[in-house]
Amino acid sequence: MNSWRARCLAGASILLAMYGHAWATGHLPNTPEGMLMFHGSAALLDLLLLYAAPALLHGRLCADAQRLLLASIVGNFAGWLLYVAYVSPTFYNCFMWVLTYAQLLRLFIPDRHADLPWLDLVRHRDHFSGSHHP
Repeated sequence: MNSWRARCLAGASILLAMYGHAWATGHLPNTPEGMLMFHGSAALLDLLLLYAAPALLHGRLCADAQRLLLASIVGNFAGWLLYVAYVSPTFYNCFMWVLTYAQLLRLFIPDRHADLPWLDLVRHRDHFSGSHHP
């Protein structure tokens, strides 16, 4: 069972990583090398959080948190590719904010309500159609 203390600690870790990264990389130049450092370090922080998640969370909540962190790693790689392709950062910024909010919402949805079909922040609806619930 995931306690509220563990959920709050995981949420605080995510927010600390996000704001700490913004503070630490705020001085980087707007060059391909600077943005590679920005996106690479963000992906590295996500990877560290991905490996730390099982120490705080258990079961499907841990798996969902890890899926969202993997999506963030892929999003950071895509963000750097979009930067190199001279695409506006608006899509990347919105994607990362939505991903962060989805992560925080998933952390604070109580487990006893996580199997309702309309609560599919991370899992696809087809997952609920059968009688098997992992």
